[in-house]
Amino acid sequence: MQKKIIQQIRNSEGDYIPLFRLLPNLVTLASLCIALTAIRYANQGNFAVASAFLLFAGFMDGVDGRLARFFNSSSDFGAQLDSLVDFVNFGVTPGFVIYAWVNSYGDVQGLDWALVLFFAVCSAIRLARFNVDLTREVVNPTLEKYFFKGIPAPVGAAMAMLPMVLTYEFGNGFYSNPVLVITYMSVLAVLMASRIPTISIKKIPIRNDSAYITLLILGSIIIGLLTKPWLTLAIIGVTYAISIPVTTFFYVKIEFLSKNNKKN
Repeated sequence: MQKKIIQQIRNSEGDYIPLFRLLPNLVTLASLCIALTAIRYANQGNFAVASAFLLFAGFMDGVDGRLARFFNSSSDFGAQLDSLVDFVNFGVTPGFVIYAWVNSYGDVQGLDWALVLFFAVCSAIRLARFNVDLTREVVNPTLEKYFFKGIPAPVGAAMAMLPMVLTYEFGNGFYSNPVLVITYMSVLAVLMASRIPTISIKKIPIRNDSAYITLLILGSIIIGLLTKPWLTLAIIGVTYAISIPVTTFFYVKIEFLSKNNKKN
């Protein structure tokens, strides 16, 4: 009788999962709530808090996937949930935050709402293409190994905050001009939907003798975020923007060398 009960318990284990394995999905849902709360603060005119909430949601987006791998709880449900939440967090929320911020400077004849729609459309295209590419065979090994195709959605959302971050640190300037902000956001949206190669920090190979310098740089960034967060974020944002043409140059160079080696 006891053996029969034990066997029944073992057979039923496939119908249950440990509670801690739901933690990655919980983090994903928490990031959704945090990002949507950014819209609330933006509508209230508290743009600094709205930016902070959106950036924190981006940080949590990087955490949930790592938690899923750590707890060995990756699933199709989690992947679909993450994709849907990414669209809301990084495709819809940034547009609404910028919409409220631009409106605080005056009327721009409906261009602000057009920006919300355009940014959401480009983000949807970006995420749909990303999901499709996950199921395809690698067509371009160089691009897959070292680079992202287009600006990733979380990075695009963070870069969308750059004009606001510059304003928090330096006050109003050309970067807070509504028309320039809308133009900047439109270019950013196109780059998200494009296949232009962009830097992938997690894929950058680090030489052993450069590990100490790398840790020093990363430590300095952490110190900067704790002491002068807006200035540090502005520097990171500008550096990333500069990296896009530089990354494209190195991609073309790597592709050229790779093709020459195959011919030889």
